[in-house]
Amino acid sequence: MKLNAIVKAALLSLLPVSSLLAQEAPQYGAWVAGFGEYYKVDNDKPNAMDNFEDASGFGAELGFRFTPEWGARLEWSRLNFDSESGLNDRDGDRFGIDALHYFDKKQTYLFAGFKHQNLGENYRLVNFGLGRHWDLSQDWKLVTEAAAYYDFGQDFTDFGVKLGLAYTFGGNSSGSSAGANSAAQTVAEVDSDGDGVNDSQDRCANTPSTDRVDAFGCTVFDEKTVSSALDMLFAHDSYKIANPQSQQVKNFADFMQQYPDTRVTIEGHTSLVGTEAYNQTLSERRADAVKRLLVEQYGITADRIQTVGYGESRPLDNADNEAAHKANRRIHAQISTTKKVKLNR
Repeated sequence: MKLNAIVKAALLSLLPVSSLLAQEAPQYGAWVAGFGEYYKVDNDKPNAMDNFEDASGFGAELGFRFTPEWGARLEWSRLNFDSESGLNDRDGDRFGIDALHYFDKKQTYLFAGFKHQNLGENYRLVNFGLGRHWDLSQDWKLVTEAAAYYDFGQDFTDFGVKLGLAYTFGGNSSGSSAGANSAAQTVAEVDSDGDGVNDSQDRCANTPSTDRVDAFGCTVFDEKTVSSALDMLFAHDSYKIANPQSQQVKNFADFMQQYPDTRVTIEGHTSLVGTEAYNQTLSERRADAVKRLLVEQYGITADRIQTVGYGESRPLDNADNEAAHKANRRIHAQISTTKKVKLNR
């Protein structure tokens, strides 16, 4: 009876506080939950009949969330404690009250409070722990918690874990509390960055409203292949670069600087005029000349560039005329990579 009076008095004492909080900040809602519990007993926990082993049981709670950050709850549980001898197993009740502090949008919370445990002997406990409400639907939540229970008078610490199911609902519908609930609903439905996902579910703040987003308000990306090519012609029997400042060279160097993880192979080629051995050496010199240009004038790291000479083995045009010879005196380089691209609405 005394314990019931204490719990009722504690609940009544919260009512004016909750009314004040409802006026100052939007009321976030309430819940009722049932849970199963595993309870690990401290070996130093005193018991006149026998030493306790671990316990398991079930319970229920009624909670109120006064602001997005703060809530409170009343809790009852029924636990079955095994004794070491197996002859003095004990069922007992635990009553208590907790304050809850929520610190993220995912409904994770810290809690602390006071408990009274009756196992024939009475234990008065201070508890603290970590919990979370996991969304199953708009109204139903999965409850997970871990807590420690400390008895200052008898200096022992028990531990417990809970798994439960909670049904959430709004506050009362009259007076200032009704206005507070309406304000809370309005706050919950705000979409500050205009991406179509309410702030309560948005994990990526300030997403541009033009971006396509996922269910958590984060920009959706796709992979796109981008590439750049470099083709240069050379005079007969020469590996001198005619225009090292050409726009094509600048664009190619800019691409490599923009994507520093890319690597490239520069291919050197010659016309069909001359001996095969001479043309092989000339093609290698043409490729090396372009590599030197990219390294020395455009700052590309040398180990990102390979060169290869194909001599006269890969002509673009097999004809024996000046136009064919000119087209075959060349280098060619091709580079590509993938990048993430935002998807628009």
